[in-house]
Amino acid sequence: MAIELTKFSNLKITVNAKLPDYKFVKPLISNRNRLEGLPRTDEFARTLRAEVADPLWMLTRQWQLGEFQGEDAGTAYQAKILAEQQQPGLISINEKSSIEYDANHAPLEPLIESEAPDADFYLRVQMGRQFCKFLKEAGLKEFQIHFTDQYPIQTDAHPDDREAIYFTQSIASTFPDGYLLLEDIRNGSYESFVNAIPDISAGAPEILIKQIAPQFEKWYQHLYPESKNDNAWLPNRMEYNFSMELPHPEGRQMVHLEADQYASGKIDWATFDENKRALNTTNPAKDNLTEIVQTFMPTPLQYSGMPNPRFWQMEDSRVDFGKIQTGTSGLLSLLVAEYGLTYSNDWFVLPYEMQANTLCEIKGIMVTDVFGQNILVEPTFKDPEMNWHEFACFRHTERQNLTSPRNRFYLAPSSLKIQQSEPLEKINFMRDEMTNMVWAIESIVPSAAGGNRQIKANAKRFDQSFTPADPEAKIRYLLGTSVPENWIPFVPVHKDASKQEVRLQRARIPNAPIPISKFLTEQPPGKHLIEEEEVPRAGVIVKRMYKRTRWLNGKTYLWIGRSKTTGKGEGWSGLMFDQILSI
Repeated sequence: MAIELTKFSNLKITVNAKLPDYKFVKPLISNRNRLEGLPRTDEFARTLRAEVADPLWMLTRQWQLGEFQGEDAGTAYQAKILAEQQQPGLISINEKSSIEYDANHAPLEPLIESEAPDADFYLRVQMGRQFCKFLKEAGLKEFQIHFTDQYPIQTDAHPDDREAIYFTQSIASTFPDGYLLLEDIRNGSYESFVNAIPDISAGAPEILIKQIAPQFEKWYQHLYPESKNDNAWLPNRMEYNFSMELPHPEGRQMVHLEADQYASGKIDWATFDENKRALNTTNPAKDNLTEIVQTFMPTPLQYSGMPNPRFWQMEDSRVDFGKIQTGTSGLLSLLVAEYGLTYSNDWFVLPYEMQANTLCEIKGIMVTDVFGQNILVEPTFKDPEMNWHEFACFRHTERQNLTSPRNRFYLAPSSLKIQQSEPLEKINFMRDEMTNMVWAIESIVPSAAGGNRQIKANAKRFDQSFTPADPEAKIRYLLGTSVPENWIPFVPVHKDASKQEVRLQRARIPNAPIPISKFLTEQPPGKHLIEEEEVPRAGVIVKRMYKRTRWLNGKTYLWIGRSKTTGKGEGWSGLMFDQILSI
């Protein structure tokens, strides 16, 4: 009897459950909706053997892909690098003074950024307490009251600085002002005061002047090293400006590594540009240019997720090239994938070691292969076929077009890791196109007690409780609105002998208090100018903070440095003039 196809799925198979060999029942697939097979199996032994039915097929595929086209080339087994090295020995600070520099003694950051600490209440009390400690160790503790009366700590603080008020109240008349005491030690007034102490015992003045005073000054210099160099900070650019002079002259000129736009807080090779200046004849440095030849064994380049060269090796898949999402215009992604999958085994690594504070130029690499052939590899921009674009990595920008370009790299003696405190100051320079000016917003200012304090000032634009003299008046004239006290204006002014170029000059809102931060008070009001291009449309944020690091010799450096980062965009202060308001 024929069975209809529509009833085929209704067929059932009856299995006798009483059979002795019965363990389980496999389901019967009654219909199919897929044409491909299911590539699953319980054992992978045969699959991992990678059997080939016809070995000739493999040979033909190799011939088709060009693997039988041999090249007269061997594997590199030795490489010699010829390089020239020299170490900068002079640092020019803001083009005003030059100082000698030794990278074994100190990193660059504290030398360039260091500035004197703020004489806040905490520093004064800390110094006064240490001076009293020296008095106690010398057996002269009874003279502490004389120094406390002579050098009292001033208790005046900003009304909003509650921490400073409480701090001064807790230590009033307890310790002398150590900062003023140190100033008198340096200017000679300290000795006169000690000799004028009434009923002072014999021998005590000599101990106070010749023992305690030098010990106290040495302690302060060790804890807060004072920089004897000119300040490299440019207020009109809000950046550091310094350069390093190379000792080897080139003709009648000297090569300088200039860093006139350093404000990131981290010195690296990209901080410097090459420039040529006139020969230094007043304070020339000793020429230390040397040629070095180093021999290496080339090592194949490796990276995470690199395809393994052999078939039976399992890859770690830390880099999945198959998930690179790109389009027809994503040439960079395609080049990275092509390099990783095709040409990664053609690159070798030569670990060339350098000392810090060294400028190195690779003149050439002599590669020797297993056949004994020597191949000279020169910088790419010396090849006549490649000099049109001068491809090079880690190369300093040349501010003057050189007839013979160089491929030099400077290993800066910078700190690997710097610990930073909370900002002592934070100023947000913001553009306000509605008022055609720039606002410097003091969000964090130093506290007189040490550390910082935040300013959150809100001001009403105008007095809304205004009562007109005429009860029937319906409008009022407003000369100008108000802004918060921590908003300091910078107005555009013309440069000298220029009718087009402008700069930003610090101004002041009528009846507004003076700024608090050191950024805005270290220059006189009429002479505090900022170049207009230094405040872009996004604005800038300038910070000032304590920094700490440890150098190669194990010495710890503590200093105050500054940094400049991108701001938060434009804003509006709400400042308006000549307004008619309804009552």
